[in-house]
Amino acid sequence: MIPDETPANDLADATPPSPEPEACPPRTVVRKILRIAVRTLVVAVVLLLLGVVGLLGDAKIRSGEAVTLPAPTGPSPVGRAVFDWTDHSRVDPYAPQGSTPRELSVVVWYPAAPAPRATQTSYLPPGWQEALGDGGWLNALSRTPPSLIHPHAVADAPVDGAAPHPVLVFAPGMGLRATDYTVIAEDLASHGYVVAGVTPTYSTDVVLADGRVARRVDRAGDGGDVAANVQLWADDLRFTVTQLAAVNDTADSPFHGRLDTKSVGLFGHSLGGAAATLACHHESACVGAVDIDGYLFGDVLNDGLGKPFGFLGNQDSMAKDAPQRGMLRQTLRGVAAGQGHVWTVAGASHYNFTDRGVYFNLLRSQVAHLGPIDGARASAITNAYTRAFFDAYLRGRPAPPLTGESSTYPEVRQESP
Repeated sequence: MIPDETPANDLADATPPSPEPEACPPRTVVRKILRIAVRTLVVAVVLLLLGVVGLLGDAKIRSGEAVTLPAPTGPSPVGRAVFDWTDHSRVDPYAPQGSTPRELSVVVWYPAAPAPRATQTSYLPPGWQEALGDGGWLNALSRTPPSLIHPHAVADAPVDGAAPHPVLVFAPGMGLRATDYTVIAEDLASHGYVVAGVTPTYSTDVVLADGRVARRVDRAGDGGDVAANVQLWADDLRFTVTQLAAVNDTADSPFHGRLDTKSVGLFGHSLGGAAATLACHHESACVGAVDIDGYLFGDVLNDGLGKPFGFLGNQDSMAKDAPQRGMLRQTLRGVAAGQGHVWTVAGASHYNFTDRGVYFNLLRSQVAHLGPIDGARASAITNAYTRAFFDAYLRGRPAPPLTGESSTYPEVRQESP
């Protein structure tokens, strides 16, 4: 007799049936999926390569186009001269041979009286282009090479007869040359200033008067002692002031009697701004200094500058945690009320204060540190505020934009560090 129900213990011991294994997709389906994936990858790679080729092709075209720098805004034509000066009182710490005196190449822009139809000079001084070239194929592709950048100055043109001219001495940022600031130098010269730009030897490749090339030394650049380099550059600026005074006193010099070296102004960009401020602190002839977007170093932080001071910074230089805020507060100690000026420029990044913003740069924000502001506009702002500062303190002509925020330059904000 067959029981009607299965006993409970038999149910408990019963093994549940195993689930049937999932069927693997047929090989044809797998192959189809792989083919689609490979095709998609190939298309993506081809599109990427086409994009890169297009970008490089555009870069090659644009970097090969000649660029004329913004024209000076002043009434005077501009001349340019190059000097090679050696300071025998100082040993260059970076020269390959020990006990070598410090030697400098100094480019001077000035109000000139050139002959009719005189030809403008090259961007780099004579001999520099031949010695240095355009910086290799990558530089030539990624930005306008120096050989295609055209300034407005005339080499060794006669100095304008009106005299004496106020004198400014400046230093560039680390790794840059005085000629990388041709726009501001030419503009100041067109307004009557004699502007001497010092390229610190060994901080970048420098061509000296006899064609020798002093190659960049890492210790003299970003890999070195920043405070020591600021002091070295400050001494370079003060030596240049002395040399300009000597040139002014030399009877057969084209600058004889044309320079006012008893009261000078100093300015610079980045590390050059720090050097200019430090040099002004110790140079009795210095009336005031402008630091363009640079940190500050040296005993000026302990003592305060005690002279008129201007700081023109990028859009982030006065951010809440920006190091410049404390440095500026220290530097402004002892500066008379109303003679300390701090400005920031909306849309500007560090190299918008150089010529780099006005010619082609492939990687503007990522590598070139250029902000979204139009390059020529940034140069116009830099020129206007630097000139306004020195017009006030060297010439006794205070005027906008120094005296208040200007509707002409809404990008500029007056700051209180």
